[in-house]
Amino acid sequence: MKAVVLSRIVLTPAHKPTGKTLHVGMPQPSELRIVRYDGQQGVSLLYCDESGQEFTDTWHQALEDAFNQADFEFTVKRHEWSDE
Repeated sequence: MKAVVLSRIVLTPAHKPTGKTLHVGMPQPSELRIVRYDGQQGVSLLYCDESGQEFTDTWHQALEDAFNQADFEFTVKRHEWSDE
């Protein structure tokens, strides 16, 4: 399934986990990407390691929901994202 990257951010030390969610047994992501897969109605927020490998994701009905999830988890503000 082909994915189109809609937006991405490389996390910095300023993007500390808020503790509002718990990811057991997973590393701290180095990068977040919001993608839309062919035929997908919503978008996926990908959590990626230092090499760019995805290790988990969350699905969101709307693009804004994915931005809000990243803010909720890592205090990533909308203006910090790089649109692809």
